[in-house]
Amino acid sequence: MHKTVADSLVDSGLDGLTFSIAGNSGSTQDSLRGIGSFALLQKAIRTFIAAKISRGTPLPCVAVSYLLTPETVSEIPSAVSWCRKNGVDAFVAVHLTQSGCRSQQKLQFMMSTHEVRRYQLLRVQTQVRALFSKMRLDLKPFHQTLTPFCDINPLNSLFISAGGDVSPCVFLYPPIEQEVTWYHKDLKIRQKPLSFGNVRNLSLVDIWEDPKCRQFRDTFRKRKDYHDRKLTGISYSLDGSAELDAAVEAITQYLSMHPPPHACMACAKLDGF
Repeated sequence: MHKTVADSLVDSGLDGLTFSIAGNSGSTQDSLRGIGSFALLQKAIRTFIAAKISRGTPLPCVAVSYLLTPETVSEIPSAVSWCRKNGVDAFVAVHLTQSGCRSQQKLQFMMSTHEVRRYQLLRVQTQVRALFSKMRLDLKPFHQTLTPFCDINPLNSLFISAGGDVSPCVFLYPPIEQEVTWYHKDLKIRQKPLSFGNVRNLSLVDIWEDPKCRQFRDTFRKRKDYHDRKLTGISYSLDGSAELDAAVEAITQYLSMHPPPHACMACAKLDGF
């Protein structure tokens, strides 16, 4: 990123541009992404925002995607402060949801239970630092949540590769031909890129309505329908807490007995991350 590139991107009419950060210090990010990468990243963000300011335009919106790891999580408050001071419009904390080897698994920051006090305090510090700015903060829970499908929403979305292949999401169609191994919790799953058809040969509607594609969606639809039914009608009375506990227990059991499609089994996004 330099001034000429930044000027061209701003003038191109982009709605938004996202920069990926892994920590708020050279020692943290550089260990993951190469020596000197953190300093270059900060310079790139400043250069791009300066180009936007010089043209007096609110677009493109500048977002930061902040990778959560056991090391980077403690630097979130300072990262939000830096982004706020330098004109970033949105800050989103993301998990490393796809792990291709055991060493990547160790970088995942995923708690199976509710957050301990230390992380609750980090969350409050981060929210306070973003409160008085116009920067949007997206800081989801650090712990596993109960969900019938992931936030990509396979019931209403799809991914089209550069070559035209249609897949439920970007993670199910990596740009390689051979099998990929994914690790999550105690699972190790090997899978080939999943495609339901190619828009060069079929219409998108035909691919969307293909029986295999419909079956993929129906698996999640049944999970969602049960989830929504059990949570409907829970009262706000004193009995509501017990009703909610019973519903959560029933949903947990149902989802375990009605797993997602095999291709999604090793995806941490199904745990709400």
